[in-house]
Amino acid sequence: MKQTTKRKLIYSAIFAALLVTEILIGKYAHGFVRAYIGDVLVMPTMYFFVRIFTEKFPRTLPLILFIFACAVEVSQYFELYKVLGFAPGSLPAILIGTGFAWEDILAYAVGSLLNAVAAVCFKPARTA
Repeated sequence: MKQTTKRKLIYSAIFAALLVTEILIGKYAHGFVRAYIGDVLVMPTMYFFVRIFTEKFPRTLPLILFIFACAVEVSQYFELYKVLGFAPGSLPAILIGTGFAWEDILAYAVGSLLNAVAAVCFKPARTA
């Protein structure tokens, strides 16, 4: 099996495990776990999803994803879901989010640090 195929399988497995964890947190968890651990884990979930498809930007990807997460959070501050005409509780509103919180940005920063560690641990294979 080629090294890149093996890596993609590893990234896919990690992504799947994180996604299932996120879904379970969203469905069953309360308090600290739901409020913070879910937001921390969303960053590695996105990181490994992107890494399935590309080996580009392994060292800058954590920063790119952090900026993306902050942009989504800022859109919640400005209630983008209302601007776009989505009803509260609708799937698009849930995906975009409806509530801004500084704590979420801090959780994304912690998750981005985990991504930086992953970028070092899962270096792309060198080509000869």
